[in-house]
Amino acid sequence: MNSQFKLLIYIGVLVGIFLLIQDRFNIFDIKIVDKDGQTVQQNEVSTSGEGDTESVSNYVELYNSDGDKVKVNVEVADTESLRRAGLSNRQYLGDYDGMLFVFDELVTSSFWMKDMYIPLDMIFLDGDGFVVDIKAGNEPCTDTYCPAISSSKMYKYVLEVKSNFCETNGIKIGGSMVMHLESSI
Repeated sequence: MNSQFKLLIYIGVLVGIFLLIQDRFNIFDIKIVDKDGQTVQQNEVSTSGEGDTESVSNYVELYNSDGDKVKVNVEVADTESLRRAGLSNRQYLGDYDGMLFVFDELVTSSFWMKDMYIPLDMIFLDGDGFVVDIKAGNEPCTDTYCPAISSSKMYKYVLEVKSNFCETNGIKIGGSMVMHLESSI
């Protein structure tokens, strides 16, 4: 075997190992964007039911002050136990991934960042899907400090996304959200 062919095989093996590790651990936030900067292909979100894991295509579209829409893949936390667990103990969250907390009625409950590793922006929305408050740059709790994070207005939905998401995408109070969820809310 000549040395060029061996080099090609080694490169192929390295690429294969990289793709295997990326698929398993999602180390890098890899996405395909079109000429307008919109994400063309996004990873599907895995949700856990009662012992079952299925691939679900739940997402929301946020509209910023310029009328541009931003798609966010979401996991839905619509039960007390799912809301309590939230994004705790997650090591990674993609730039356009998040968790949508769904409440049965308008509430004023506080959130906290216990057992979190990722700083988050929290977008509070009313029952009609309009942004009523944003708490940006929330840091995980420390051993000695864990503040409550509250909205100044009543809300029915909270979208948690990676920190700086709102600033990067122009999401502000008064913007709106459209939900595309497989389960009916």
